[in-house]
Amino acid sequence: MPNGTPILFRVGWFSMMIVAGLVLAGCDSTVRQVGKSTESSPVVRTESREKHTDRTHGFTVKYYPTEYVLLMDDPHQATTQPAAVHRVHLQRKDIAAGRVADHEPPGLTVSVFERSPSPSLREWLDSSGLLPPGSEISPVRLTGVKEGLRVTLRQQPAPNEFVYLATDQYVYGLVPYGATGGKMLRSFRLLPDSSRAHMRH
Repeated sequence: MPNGTPILFRVGWFSMMIVAGLVLAGCDSTVRQVGKSTESSPVVRTESREKHTDRTHGFTVKYYPTEYVLLMDDPHQATTQPAAVHRVHLQRKDIAAGRVADHEPPGLTVSVFERSPSPSLREWLDSSGLLPPGSEISPVRLTGVKEGLRVTLRQQPAPNEFVYLATDQYVYGLVPYGATGGKMLRSFRLLPDSSRAHMRH
């Protein structure tokens, strides 16, 4: 409402809306059931979550919902380019068990690549074919990690965001999809040791 509207009018209008709502709710018991499930459910739900830690490749995903499942590529059948030494997907259980699992992007994919000698992460990505035309590149702030880059391809449908983290040994490639994928991405950490550190957010 305009700033010049008297406060008493605003309060009176709000009170009328509350009274009208109470009258409508009392007219018929079925009105009160609109939008409610026939099954009883708690009013407040605590989000259930899991954690995945890979000590071999030095990373952890500190959060993923319990309705997601962890899937791993068979290293002998993986066809990523460049070749990944390890690759995991976090996918919804119902999709993973369905017939369209191969056509639905996972919530988060984590690929681990052996880092070949190169002056910079950007040059490694370019030489690996991971910087197609139209790539928007921005730095990812890290603590104790040599480099981190975010690559966005706005001209292609999602998933179109890729985060790459480089250590002396590996390049970690993360591909989030959707809001849940974004949450899982933000929970990704490198396990701390002499060459690994935490991502800053």
